Amino acid sequence: MELTVAGKKRQVLIEYKRIKNIYLRIGDDGSLRISCNRYVTQKQIREFILSKESWIAKAETKVQNRTDHCSYGRNNEPAMWLGKQMRVSCVPSSRDYLSVEENELVFHLRIDSDERRMAVFYKTAGEYLKEMIQVRRGSLDQSVCVANRRPLPQITLKYMTSRWGSCTPAKSRISISVRLIHFPPVCLDYVLTHEYAHILVANHSKAFYAEIAKRMPDYRRAEMLLK
Repeated sequence: MELTVAGKKRQVLIEYKRIKNIYLRIGDDGSLRISCNRYVTQKQIREFILSKESWIAKAETKVQNRTDHCSYGRNNEPAMWLGKQMRVSCVPSSRDYLSVEENELVFHLRIDSDERRMAVFYKTAGEYLKEMIQVRRGSLDQSVCVANRRPLPQITLKYMTSRWGSCTPAKSRISISVRLIHFPPVCLDYVLTHEYAHILVANHSKAFYAEIAKRMPDYRRAEMLLK
């Protein structure tokens, strides 16, 4: 579906789920993502989206700010790495890789292009985050899974733009956005804790946030950094 909202023609992606309400998210590309049950008509979806026009305009500004923060060194612009602004340079190399130094990221590339920089940046980011997750998940495995007789989740890293993480309790799977590399490590702590809490509570109720607060009392500080 296409719809003009907040001055833009946008793609509307619809995902049908067993839920009562209609939920709306906005992607970095301006697309709108609707979750609803299969009995909701397209007319109802259009009316719902148009009723959220002012929210969409505000949310898009937040998305743009977040995109600006998630810089990976295109055109030698500074990059954000674990909450720290890093200088960027590029040198010719026989293979593609990224060196992470104290205050600088050095791209070693056969051919310098924005596509290669992005691919190498997030490949290296995934390797760093994987190691960080391994260090952090032990206490969550114990307090959430072992203590409640739940299977340990499989955790995968993905390039996600509309969310920082997701959890599928029925399949014991958690996905984490590799773009968390741009934020301080406390943000990874929060997203991991958030997704583990979904193993126990599927919704975003008071009980859900109570589970987060048990394990991370100051979680709102990290939550604000990601907004």
